[in-house]
Amino acid sequence: MLDKLSVLTISNYNWKASKPLLRYVLGISFVLLITSMMEYPLAHLTTVLSIGYIAPGTKPLSLKQGAQFLIVLIVINFFGYIFTSYLIDYPLVFMPLMCLGLLWTYYTDKLALMVKLFAIISLVVIPMIALESSVISGFVALSLVFNAFMALTLTQLVFLVFPWSDADEVFAKTQQNVAKKSEIDRFRYARNILFILMPVLFLFFIFNLNGGLLVLIFITILSVSPVLANAKFGAVFIAANILGGLFAILAYNLLVIVPLLAFMILLALIVGFLFGKKLFSKYKFAPVFGTGFTTFLLILGSVTAAEMDAGEKVWSRLSQITIAVIYVVIAFKVIHYFEQKKMKKGNE
Repeated sequence: MLDKLSVLTISNYNWKASKPLLRYVLGISFVLLITSMMEYPLAHLTTVLSIGYIAPGTKPLSLKQGAQFLIVLIVINFFGYIFTSYLIDYPLVFMPLMCLGLLWTYYTDKLALMVKLFAIISLVVIPMIALESSVISGFVALSLVFNAFMALTLTQLVFLVFPWSDADEVFAKTQQNVAKKSEIDRFRYARNILFILMPVLFLFFIFNLNGGLLVLIFITILSVSPVLANAKFGAVFIAANILGGLFAILAYNLLVIVPLLAFMILLALIVGFLFGKKLFSKYKFAPVFGTGFTTFLLILGSVTAAEMDAGEKVWSRLSQITIAVIYVVIAFKVIHYFEQKKMKKGNE
């Protein structure tokens, strides 16, 4: 009797409505599997950045769009490398021009969101690596382009298995409503982001803090999230990211006991469904859980890629990302407070 009931329940389940969630979780797990097997430089970034291509409401790219994306990224990385190589020794010229380039990148609506994210990471990471060695920075620039190619290719393969469906339209409409901004709104947002990034950039540049580069990368990932524009999301945002980090620590400790790739993919599937269920829902704070899963993947990927002291690094990564999240949330709240105060004075 119970067997019949379970079969009936499964047969009545609306699998079509779950297609976006299944694509998201199984797709990211597939990307994690392929990148872990290939073990190329910065492979963990591919998994993290792939999330943006199969996030709620994100449509599959055409071949033309994919080619344009890669060309734009190659051009940005090339000029970023040349710009850094010639001007890194002249900080009074280099830093203002770099900030101006970041301001334009955040402001423009000519670039797709994922192109913008890859471009910002390149513009930030390449100069910081160049402080150590220009040769290494060139290698990193090539690695970032390859990561972009892998993220693009693997996620579009996922769309072949889980095609765009009617269940995705609800999320697409929500994303379109969030994306529409006037020129003045885009400038304010770009200016605010630059105000947040500048202290971190100057700190890294002056003290050559390459050991904490993960903080800088994560801040750039957070900076393109429209969730942060809502000051009410702050506490939930911090909690979700810490939760993602704690899941990464738990997953790492389990992997120490069972060091198998298949087991790691299984853990990613379980955590993916836990966060994805909230992300693909009508919950008010749903978008926050996407960054929580990003935190999980970033910590787990960076630690499993480490050759030594991985046990110590997993807690170090969580501390770094927690600091980055808290800093960004507080900075946004401070800026939001002064903007509201200025608006009240203007209305009086």
